[in-house]
Formats: sequence, C-alpha cells, structure tokens
Amino acid sequence: MHPASVYADDLPETALPLWEVGIAVGIASLPQYMGSDERYLFGAPIPYVIYRGDRLKVDRSGIRRELFGINNLNLDLSLGFGLPVRNSNRARAGMPDLKFSFQLGPRLNWSIYKDNQNSLKLRLPWRGVINTSGNWLGWLSEPDLLLEHQANDKLKVTLAAGLLYGSKGFNDTYYGVAPIYTTASRPAYTAHAGLHSLSLTTSIRYQYSDSLSFFSALRYRNLAAGVVAASPLVKDNNYISAAIGMAWSFWMSDARGAD
Repeated sequence: MHPASVYADDLPETALPLWEVGIAVGIASLPQYMGSDERYLFGAPIPYVIYRGDRLKVDRSGIRRELFGINNLNLDLSLGFGLPVRNSNRARAGMPDLKFSFQLGPRLNWSIYKDNQNSLKLRLPWRGVINTSGNWLGWLSEPDLLLEHQANDKLKVTLAAGLLYGSKGFNDTYYGVAPIYTTASRPAYTAHAGLHSLSLTTSIRYQYSDSLSFFSALRYRNLAAGVVAASPLVKDNNYISAAIGMAWSFWMSDARGAD
C-alpha cells in the first residue's frame, strides 16, 4: 500500500508540505507464501509519515538519502515482510509454522531518465530477513526497473519488472523439507541459493485532493525459472497479489519542503 500526497513533477517545490501525517486503508489478496495455492484476504489501516528535507526524505518510497551529492543516485531503506504460515496450510501439514518475518536493508537507486511526465529508475536492494523469534533467515535481493508515468495532475501509473534472488537460508526456510517431515506426496528437499522468481508489478494512484488519494496495485510473479521450482512446497508457479485502498493525509505542516 502506498500513501500519497501531491506530485512533485506537477507542482513547484514550495507547494509541498515539509511534513505530512496520515493513514492508508485498504484490502489485499495474496498467496500465503510465494508458491502456495492457498491465499490470504485481509484489510488493515497503516499510518504513515512523509518528510521532504533537502537531503533526507521519508515518503511512500521509503527513507531516501542523497548519495555523494549526485542527484540521480541515492540510497534508501528497503523494507519487506513475510506473512506467518500455519501448518493448516495443506502443503505444509505437519511441518513447523512459519513465523512473521521482517526484511530490512539498503537500496541503491539510479535515476536513468526523467522528464515532466516519465521517469525510469534502476533499483538495487539487499535485505536481511529475521523472524519474530529473532532467528536469522538469510537474505534476498530484488533488483528491478521502475517506469513511472504521470498521465495528468491527478493520475500516476507505474510499471516495474524485476527478479528475486534468495540466499540458501531464505530459500530453504520456505521450500526445504527435512527428512522427518516427508510423506508419500512430499519428498525431502533441500533448497539452494539462486534465482527465486521473475516479477511484473503495476500500480495506479489517483490524487482526488491534496489530502486524499486512491490506489491499486497488482503483482505477478513466476517461480518456474527459479531454483525452488522443484520443491514439493511449490504448488503454483504463478503468484498473483492485488491491493486496493485509499490514503488520507490528515495533518500537513505550514513549512514547505522539496521532493
């Protein structure tokens, strides 16, 4: 879910509040884990803060910091999560539950092209993964090319194409089957590091007013080309997730910032 305010490409820098505080509300549908044929459907409110400093910015893209004073190259904080999966999941019946996991790490962004309506970025993230028990699950990297198109002063469309690379620890956490958990239909399996999947993501954001926006997002991921495709826990190589919602900035500072 991506909270939004006004668009920097269409307004002068002085028109943007230095601080914004708001809340995003939406619903999402996605597989219980990448490769699962069972899904979650849930909705949740998510508070957000936007800050537009000269060199440090906090917005819907994360935490960004200008690197070496080069305007088209910056670092930000890449975030992610993995939902818990109980052994009521048919593919994992009798196996230990998977706990909620957090993903955190740096992301290098290179702005390849930008004009008044379009921008093209290469994003290179690296994220470590840890679960709520404090166990280290390995790491992953998900580089992508991001194309953003500002259709008009209210409508913005994005398209991203990327791949996911997982460490042995990450891949084996989700797709490994220890001998003790084998069944007639679930043989032992050890996952290795390597390409996990390829993905395409598109999103639309409509700015209804300065404080209210609507958004939707759709992601397709294919695991067939990845090193985990042979795991008995991969029941569907085609991963599809979708989300829709709204974001409301209920407080904006009088001080102005840049974007």
